[in-house]
Amino acid sequence: MATAKPEVFTRKASGLVRVMSPYSAFVYNILTMGLIFPWTYLWAPGALPGGKLVWGILLAMLIEIPIAYVYVWLSTALPRSGGDYVFQSRVFGGGLAFTVVMSGFVIWILQWVALSGWLVSYLGLAPLFLGLGATMQNAMFSGWGVFFTTSTGIVIVSILNALISMVLLTSGFKNYVRFQNVMWWGTLLCFATVFIVLFTTPASEFVTRLNAFAVASGGTPNFYETAVEAVKAAGIDLNPPFSLMATLLIAPIAWTSLQWATYSAQQNGEIKDARSFKSQVFIMVGSLVATGILLALLAVGIERVAGPQFLYVAGAGYWSLIAEANINGFNLWPPILAVALTGSPIVVLIIGFGYLLNSFQIVCNCYIGMTRVLVAMSLDRLLPEWFSKVDEKRHTPFNAHLAYFLASIPVILAYNLVPGWVGLTLGVTFGCGYVFVITCIAGALLPYRAKDLYEASPGAKYKIGNTPMITIVGVIGGILGVLMVLAFLFAPQLGVLGTWSMDNPWPQLIAFGIILISAIWYYIAKSAQKSKGINVDYAFKEIPPE
Repeated sequence: MATAKPEVFTRKASGLVRVMSPYSAFVYNILTMGLIFPWTYLWAPGALPGGKLVWGILLAMLIEIPIAYVYVWLSTALPRSGGDYVFQSRVFGGGLAFTVVMSGFVIWILQWVALSGWLVSYLGLAPLFLGLGATMQNAMFSGWGVFFTTSTGIVIVSILNALISMVLLTSGFKNYVRFQNVMWWGTLLCFATVFIVLFTTPASEFVTRLNAFAVASGGTPNFYETAVEAVKAAGIDLNPPFSLMATLLIAPIAWTSLQWATYSAQQNGEIKDARSFKSQVFIMVGSLVATGILLALLAVGIERVAGPQFLYVAGAGYWSLIAEANINGFNLWPPILAVALTGSPIVVLIIGFGYLLNSFQIVCNCYIGMTRVLVAMSLDRLLPEWFSKVDEKRHTPFNAHLAYFLASIPVILAYNLVPGWVGLTLGVTFGCGYVFVITCIAGALLPYRAKDLYEASPGAKYKIGNTPMITIVGVIGGILGVLMVLAFLFAPQLGVLGTWSMDNPWPQLIAFGIILISAIWYYIAKSAQKSKGINVDYAFKEIPPE
């Protein structure tokens, strides 16, 4: 018997409201990309000797530009919350969209919730108290700083970090938007202060100040000289020749940050003027270029004051685990470097609080984006209706937030207590990378597989000859995205999925196991609805409720 067309969605309105301005969305994307993310500055010199940091970062920015434009077109055609899931499901149907977004986003980004807690504790609180201890000659503060680098300290901070974020976001999205202004200006002040320190500190004083900081933080005298000798003794070249391949492979590491230029698409239904092509270009492409340039300038500043040799020393402490290249067990990340170079407790406070604020925003954006995806999946009847319930007064999906918080706790514990788990951190870039690739393909095919939807969008007028521009940038963005994902699969220097062996198959098994679980999940959900006489395929032929 033919299945009658049901009421397509679980309800006719999402319950979400547009409270975020285009400017706030622009800021949101910059904070989400994370001016504080430090991977490139230690991972790249340690794993990719001879690579040029600045050029690798700028290359990642250029690679992301066509991808960002695809999201601009898709967002103006489908200005609804749920982002990648909505884009993909309206072009390909639910099976591919649910599997790709559930595995690559919803599940993998739980790792990013754990990372946010690590950032707050290790890159926020630890440098703050180590810096205060050093500048104020206060051993108690230095002890606190060390505590926030321990597993116990990081777990406590991470769970509190996730809980506070949930409380803020469930109080109403408009409250987050208001607090985002505090995080934005605090982060800008911090970043500007770091810039001033890096670009005004005489290079001739770098070693002296770093050594003094090491002693005040419980490290050894003549720290820098000792670190250099230890790194050389390990056979690491501190003056390697230029390597084009190493420079190219820096781009995927920098892409860990810059790929999030489009993340505001997940809450398009809560952004004012989201259907405007001009606004979306400003939000996504504008935030990408601004962040890419700032991250590249940060690399310039570090090299100016510390010299390229220092980058290889710091990278060896991180990548090659050379203990002498770390201060009291603490890697030489950019914030600790800036703190080390200043003798002012006020500057330490500005830098410390700025990193704390941007670190906290990371867990907020994890919740915001993924709860909106869960709501969209629930509206399409692929998740229980419970997930899509939105508080009528606060206009926030409390249930989805609660579910994501509870799911994050075991990941936080594993991240900090299970040996080797932290090595999956860049696996998030792999997982999310294939989401971006499939969305690019969806954009390229939008004019052909969802013709009416595309022709009604503001971007339909942009063509080269008879070929839609979204198809052109979608193909380019898809190819470039595939290259980034393949780099994580096959480049051993990127760790995570490039370190497979018969003795350690877990990275690949975890990555592809998540995909398989998500696919099975979809078919179980679809079958459950079919048993009720509901064909969920009808939902994918309609625009989701606003």
